[in-house]
Amino acid sequence: MFTLGYVPGLLQTADYARALFTAVPLSRTAEQLDNEVTVRMIRQERLTSPDDPLQLAAVIDESVLHRPVGGSDVLHTQLQHLAVAATWDTVTLQVLPIAAGAHEALASGLVVLHFGDLGEPDMAYVEHALGALVLDKERDAERARLAFGRLQSGALSPAESLALIRRLAGAT
Repeated sequence: MFTLGYVPGLLQTADYARALFTAVPLSRTAEQLDNEVTVRMIRQERLTSPDDPLQLAAVIDESVLHRPVGGSDVLHTQLQHLAVAATWDTVTLQVLPIAAGAHEALASGLVVLHFGDLGEPDMAYVEHALGALVLDKERDAERARLAFGRLQSGALSPAESLALIRRLAGAT
């Protein structure tokens, strides 16, 4: 998974998720918004589940660590949460530095969904400003895997990424 403008949903705090949801001009009741945030938090529990936890490999653009989604207090708490999540056995978190310049996913984030031993083919998922695309052809999934691999190669190591996140969390 690569995200360009925000923390991946599986790693968001509730306040950060709420701020993202309210930034999108969709008409929601307070109850609908609460439900969306609750669902996101429940999905995250799969990362730490003792029974068949999800494995997440995520690369986030460094700009995400500086963008005050929800304000500086929400960002500070979000950075602290990222620092904890980056230590979980099920999470590999890397930061793509701004200094990397142009790269293959500069226009949007991307997700490669791998279903392990379920016998389902990999799929690519691309979110954009107007919605999202699910790409289930093998060649599209392969292109997404290659792009993600290049992003991982250009990113800081997990240890360097964690050090950067901790430094920024201490500075906010």
